[in-house]
Amino acid sequence: MAKIHPTAIVDSQAELAEDVTIGAYSIISGPVRIGARSIIHPHSHVQGKTVIGSGCVIGPTAFVGLPPQHLRADPEIGQTIIGNRVIMRETVSVHRSTSAGDDHATRVGNDCFLMGGAHVAHDCVLGDGVIAANGALLGGHCHIARKVFLGGGCTIHQFVRIGRLAMVGGNEPSSQDIPPFACFRYGGLKGYNAIGCKRDGWSQETIHAIRAAYRCLHSQRVMSETVKMIRQTVPDLPEVRELLDFIATSKRGIVPSLSQRNMSGRASGGDD
Repeated sequence: MAKIHPTAIVDSQAELAEDVTIGAYSIISGPVRIGARSIIHPHSHVQGKTVIGSGCVIGPTAFVGLPPQHLRADPEIGQTIIGNRVIMRETVSVHRSTSAGDDHATRVGNDCFLMGGAHVAHDCVLGDGVIAANGALLGGHCHIARKVFLGGGCTIHQFVRIGRLAMVGGNEPSSQDIPPFACFRYGGLKGYNAIGCKRDGWSQETIHAIRAAYRCLHSQRVMSETVKMIRQTVPDLPEVRELLDFIATSKRGIVPSLSQRNMSGRASGGDD
């Protein structure tokens, strides 16, 4: 039987696995489903059509499945789906989607770690293993791929995509897409995420190919020329195709290379 603190309030519609723990003064309202071994720490709120997987640790004082912060959205129709083994620390907020249906739900994948004060807005999708440090903020409809690291205090504009294994520096804002395997710092692409790629078990051949692809990104000012150079000079490996596909499908544009940005600043007489 679920372990529910006497001060907690649990809606009769909620479905809790037998070994769920609900901490003091927490509120579970609406048709919430919480999987085995999950812990909801004190003062947390879980609302609406929200599914939380197994082995999750939520809170204290986390807010999951609350209505979207959207002036025209119906606050009752959206939903939230949280994967397994997700950790959400103090004051994390994850808002449900603006549209109905599993395909439109706000999603947080398996094994994600959202540190204190991180915010996942309506309709966001986070892949498995995403880490968001303290105060990382995601606007609505962001798509964050597997094993992305978001530095503390970074701010990601709505509809931005961040590719797999990318790393975003602390306090960095971005209103454009950040490609897979990138290190985004000082307002541009600083290089590729060498440590993250090695930890992911990449071969030397793959690492050398992505390094070469990022050299192309640094050397060309026009993206079409960058893509052409990558296709002509870099081995046709799956990770290289993943990078090229991401560039081809970007709707907000790709953040510029830091080296190209600095060169443009010097050419115009601006600060480095």
